[in-house]
Amino acid sequence: MATTCAITHSYVSRGCRKCVRVDFEAQFLALHLNFGVFLRMAKRLIPVLTLLLVSALWGAHAVVGKAVEAQLDPNALTLWRFTFGALCYAPWFGHLKSLWSLSARRKWQILFTGLCFSVFYPLLYYQSLSLLTPVESLLLVDTAPFMAALFSRVLFKERLSVATWAGIAIAFSGVAVLVAAQWNGHFSLTGLGLALAAAAAFAAYTVASRSLFRQFPLVDVLTATSVVGAVSLWVIVPLFTPFHSLVNALSPLSRTGWVELAYIVLIVSTLAYALYGFGLKRVPTGIASALTFYPQVIFGALLQWLWLGIPPGVPVYISALLILCGSAVMQWGGLRRGTVSMRESA
Repeated sequence: MATTCAITHSYVSRGCRKCVRVDFEAQFLALHLNFGVFLRMAKRLIPVLTLLLVSALWGAHAVVGKAVEAQLDPNALTLWRFTFGALCYAPWFGHLKSLWSLSARRKWQILFTGLCFSVFYPLLYYQSLSLLTPVESLLLVDTAPFMAALFSRVLFKERLSVATWAGIAIAFSGVAVLVAAQWNGHFSLTGLGLALAAAAAFAAYTVASRSLFRQFPLVDVLTATSVVGAVSLWVIVPLFTPFHSLVNALSPLSRTGWVELAYIVLIVSTLAYALYGFGLKRVPTGIASALTFYPQVIFGALLQWLWLGIPPGVPVYISALLILCGSAVMQWGGLRRGTVSMRESA
């Protein structure tokens, strides 16, 4: 009897250990699957969150740029911003030797991208900022996503889903609400034209640089375009501003002015563009441009409130709601399109 009980106890113990082992394996498998889902979600969300961070940094740039223009001419600001910005990539200057082995088409693409990045967009934008308020300038530059989507459609046959176009329209309606609220009858038509031209230049940069970011290392593209832009500025800007004025432009800067210039150089020109390239490589052009540009208005208005003491009114809240909803719709459209593409390829 004792022997039978011992055998039974041993059998039950082995069975319990087997059940515990099976249960542990099931829990481990479930944890592994959940972790895989988390990684896939993170892989999709990180580029989006990165672009939103870029939007915040560039939204603050409008207010900081407006402040530093009280001490620095727009042309001089552009020249020194991108000269110092190019020097930030000095550790990677040796990578420029590889450019000579590229095709002529790629060399022209890098030249065009550098001109849009460091010359056309900033010169036009800072000139518009001297004639408009930061929020007004941001609102007009927010037309860049439309232009980027149009350029991508015409040049590269890149198709955007209906949801993406709907998101762009919803977000732009939020921009229109702020335009209506800001319009006071004293709107500068020259500033309007400069801001729209700046938007076109940045849209061209977005489209032209995307294939570069996909094919070459991020830091190599940023180094090449920064150096090309800085050298081009030293050739172009002296045609409009005396050379001695450009060289001596930094001497009267106050300590606050230097801090503002450092923010523009280190954060806006260097860090933000690196983050933008990271997101642009992983998100369709129209969505990336929209996620980066539209929320800038919110961040710019918020900084105006904190820095200048001007609280946002009801139109700002309405605009913020529309812009965020539009961005969410665009992201949903991009994810849905990616899911459909995966199913079709399977």
